[in-house]
Amino acid sequence: MGLVFTLCWPRFSSGNQGGFLAAMVPGFNAFKMLLLGLEMRKDEKAVKLMSGLGDHYRQILKASFYFLTAISLASVVYWRTSPVAVAAVCKLCAGDRIAPIVGRRFGSLKLPYNKNKSIAGTIAMVAASFLASIFFFSRNDR
Repeated sequence: MGLVFTLCWPRFSSGNQGGFLAAMVPGFNAFKMLLLGLEMRKDEKAVKLMSGLGDHYRQILKASFYFLTAISLASVVYWRTSPVAVAAVCKLCAGDRIAPIVGRRFGSLKLPYNKNKSIAGTIAMVAASFLASIFFFSRNDR
């Protein structure tokens, strides 16, 4: 969701209405995650797709809901006007999506202070966040 959102971001207008329209996509998905997390809606397929081991509904509520809400708020409040917000969205959408993929594949060396995270995943997160930020900051129509 996050990578697709950032790739579509330049398609929205640079005015305030663009921010509201862009925020509707992750906002709608955040609402769906909230319903799943509160168990007001059942969708086992979605739960299995988005969560790992453990309390699936709590994972969705915490991780996906907060992720989508942060992207929505950054889009509405700082739509392409704050370099910090653009960098934060790039970090969330690119870095946080790439880190677990690389970490699971190449992450044999773990961080000394968090054994659930790998050095490879952390490096991938920093690199993907940086490259995504550079891409968006280099665009003239930002």
